[in-house]
Amino acid sequence: MRFQDKFGCVENERGSLLSAKAPRRLSLFATTAMGALLLSQTGFATSYQADDGLCDASVLTCTAGDRVIYKPGFFSDYNPVTALDMVERVPGFSIDEGDDVRGFGGAGGNVLIDGQRPSSKSTDITDRLTRIGADNVARIELIRGGTGALDVGGQSVVVNVILSNVDGASEPSPWELSITKRRPGGWVRPGGEVSFNGHLGDIKYTLGLNASAVKLAFNGEEQITRFFGDDEFRVREGNFSRKDVGGNLNLEKSFANGDIVRFNVEAGYENFRDSPTETRFLETGGPDVAMFPLQHILYRYEVGADYEHKFSDVFGIKVIALMERVDDDDEFRFELFPAVGANERSLFVPQQNTGETIGRLEFDWAGLKGHSIQFGGEVVHNFLENSAEFFVDDGSGVLVSDDVDGSNTRVTEIRGEPFINDSWTLSPAITLDLGFAFEFSKISQSGDTDNSRFFTYPKPSLTLTYRMGPQTQFRLSGERKVNQLSFNQFVSSVNFDDEDVDFGNPELQPQRTWAFRAEFEQRFGDIGVISLAGFYDYVQDVEDLLPLSGTVEVPGNIGDGTLWGGTFELTAPLDFMGLKNARLESSVTVQDSSVVDPVTGLDRKFSFEEDYEYDISFRQDFPDRKISWGVSAGNRGDELGFGLDEFTTFSRDLDLSAFIETTALKGIKIKLDANDILNVNNARDRTVFVGSRALGVPNFREQRSNQNGGGVTLTFSGTF
Repeated sequence: MRFQDKFGCVENERGSLLSAKAPRRLSLFATTAMGALLLSQTGFATSYQADDGLCDASVLTCTAGDRVIYKPGFFSDYNPVTALDMVERVPGFSIDEGDDVRGFGGAGGNVLIDGQRPSSKSTDITDRLTRIGADNVARIELIRGGTGALDVGGQSVVVNVILSNVDGASEPSPWELSITKRRPGGWVRPGGEVSFNGHLGDIKYTLGLNASAVKLAFNGEEQITRFFGDDEFRVREGNFSRKDVGGNLNLEKSFANGDIVRFNVEAGYENFRDSPTETRFLETGGPDVAMFPLQHILYRYEVGADYEHKFSDVFGIKVIALMERVDDDDEFRFELFPAVGANERSLFVPQQNTGETIGRLEFDWAGLKGHSIQFGGEVVHNFLENSAEFFVDDGSGVLVSDDVDGSNTRVTEIRGEPFINDSWTLSPAITLDLGFAFEFSKISQSGDTDNSRFFTYPKPSLTLTYRMGPQTQFRLSGERKVNQLSFNQFVSSVNFDDEDVDFGNPELQPQRTWAFRAEFEQRFGDIGVISLAGFYDYVQDVEDLLPLSGTVEVPGNIGDGTLWGGTFELTAPLDFMGLKNARLESSVTVQDSSVVDPVTGLDRKFSFEEDYEYDISFRQDFPDRKISWGVSAGNRGDELGFGLDEFTTFSRDLDLSAFIETTALKGIKIKLDANDILNVNNARDRTVFVGSRALGVPNFREQRSNQNGGGVTLTFSGTF
């Protein structure tokens, strides 16, 4: 869950990755040194090799070709309640929710359930996994390479959760209740979710409900240095509150001939309010008081279904249908009460309806020796309807309607994509995943702007997996990616915080990327993993802010660019240090980018691409005492934003979190989380220039900082 305050700073409740260059260098050195030490101490011990792909009864994990298989007993020390607790403990694996794009094929994450991807886009795979009790997991398979025939949207490493499919009332139903206290000045707020799993005759069902709430106080400061006027100091404080309620229903029926039908319904409601008040201390006169109240209400629902049929042992079909609708109503207010002069008021009320309808066919054929082929196609219809009213006080205290060109519009898209994927086993050690898709779409816009465009893009992909041994693997991949355009970038809106209008661009082109990656993975022992990866992206039509004149900029394409870097990941046992049942997990990414700035004509980085990111976590389990504890820390580099007449830097401090949990109370896990222990400072440094940024004449500089404060969450969970 992410919250964005009016300072433009973002907080992630699960623990964000924040910034500082010195900790990054220390982390990279320490992590690399730790990896080398562990390898020298532990050696490359191999797990049991199973010829049939399943572990021998005497072991809890084994390797079979591209698969690493984990039995439920492997996770017993972690006291899992749900399938999510188990997947999060798979060594060397991180959950990827998939890309937030239109359509179904390109949005796949890297987790499957019984070899299938759920026919849903609005529900994260993490939420799906929390609805499955740990006792209902037969095993977990980590598949490295050879994923071309799986419905995972091009992922090269995936987890497949195999369920035991227990019947009737014995199927576990997970529940969770949490209580959160925020600081500073935060309120205690409850949350919870429950899933009822079972069978009605031969129909398997899951019925789930969830609710959460958060309310917090925030504060911050802003120093404005004006080069042609009086300086100003601002103090901002206020409250943020959010409520979420949702429900889901999943049905599955298997027939005697092997056919399977699934039906899914998801629905949700969210309501949040933000009420910042800003006191402006002027160099002469004042103080002035400004208020930025915001209210947001959203309703959404999704209905999906799929049907599987096997024509023979080597040929089958899957039909997928999906429909999603979202209604979003917002209200933005601005009120200024100066110490001298008339009050100012503005009101912006946008309403937005979006929808997506998907039809997809997938054919699977394994009739050619050494090949696993999937082919088919999908058709997608998307739309966005946006209407907005803008009112400004005319000086008499009356709000008068004003136009924002481009804010009342409808955007629609019809898109089709045939595809074929082949997972080709060249030898016991080499697998080649080949894929090709051809995307064609028509985007039309009406209302304030009338426009229609047609796009066609071929999208090839290739992944080569070479197994140098049961524990050693090398992967080389290349693919062409096409960004799905955000319809919101076609729509104009008002930005009260920066006293500006954000114009839309109906001529925006999708960004395309030739993405290349090389990765080496070495496993040692049962949980040890070291992974080294390098990547290089050639990006065509980079999406950024494009100047149209000396005063107007819009989302647009600024030319071609490149992005490159490397990632080091480590999962390691710490028994050799005397820390029994302890593990260290670390991930470090360093990257750089280059594109020609359309304002200055000089090379610069991509906007909002940090140059490093790291995350380190430690966990230790005491199975006999039924207690576990751990700490985590994360950081990432500064993000730079480049506008026509401004330059912005977003920075963050080190984020530190800790937890302790116990299962001493039979059947119940109790966990205490302390998030954002250091009370992370989020900062924005914005310089606005006189005319073009290329002229280098600063008008004023804003330096903002705020602290949302961390919190403590007490969670009770279990199954019934």
